[in-house]
Amino acid sequence: MQILNYLDSRRKVHLDTIKFCQTVLQKKPVEWKAIVRNDLSQPINDVDLVVAIGGDGTLLQASHFMDDTIPVLGVNSDPTRTDEVEQFSNEFDATRSTGHLCAATRENFEQVLNGILEGQNIPSVLTRISISVNTNQLPIYALNDILVAHPCPAAISRFSFRIRKDDQPFSPLVNCRSSGLRVSTAAGSTAAMRSAGGFPMPILSQDLQYMVREPVLPGPFSNFMHGLIKHDQMMDTTWSCKKGVIYIDGYHVSYTIQDGDTIQISSEAPVLKVFLPNQLLRSAL
Repeated sequence: MQILNYLDSRRKVHLDTIKFCQTVLQKKPVEWKAIVRNDLSQPINDVDLVVAIGGDGTLLQASHFMDDTIPVLGVNSDPTRTDEVEQFSNEFDATRSTGHLCAATRENFEQVLNGILEGQNIPSVLTRISISVNTNQLPIYALNDILVAHPCPAAISRFSFRIRKDDQPFSPLVNCRSSGLRVSTAAGSTAAMRSAGGFPMPILSQDLQYMVREPVLPGPFSNFMHGLIKHDQMMDTTWSCKKGVIYIDGYHVSYTIQDGDTIQISSEAPVLKVFLPNQLLRSAL
């Protein structure tokens, strides 16, 4: 019963935050329109600001429909409460929303919004990942990370990759058998990449970090299982399995690939303008 009450509490807190933010917006001299996250299907145009109320997942989904001209403000609608985590630690995981990229919560939303409307708060520029399959550009850019893997998590992924710079090889051809390839931006380096043993990157870095997941006997290529794709470099990957999937910013967006497909990965993507939390900006200095 406690976990059901906890889940119902999360739902109510989220809905209350949405209503609160809408009340704040109604007092401002701006026109606005509410869109349910799951109803997003077309590029977002002709607006001056996107407010994503939820968590990092909501901001990530909104970013897939945004170019480099419109800034986005993330509002963490359901922040984790330390006392709650401690209270229920022996019963279930009471962690709520992380909101790593969210600059506002219900408590400071109006203050942050006023700073934006008055021109005092300036958005930061975050790097995204560009992905092409057989030279065909995918329409969505990753803000956090991509995972290239077999659709069955228990299956071996076979692929090879090489890093290029100025159309010239910058690394040897690395042949891999593993559970997949993950590539993250600086914004995504504290998420799955860090959990897998990667390192956090300065939030404004233009480089990408890659990691071959659980490599099988890498041998002489051990030093190439984890590294950086610099902002002026590109990774060429050849997929060598019958089936494969490119997952973009989680599992909601995916593209199938097959044996022989080539994948080009780089940071040559439109940036995303995001109003970031102060603690992230301080760590970037």
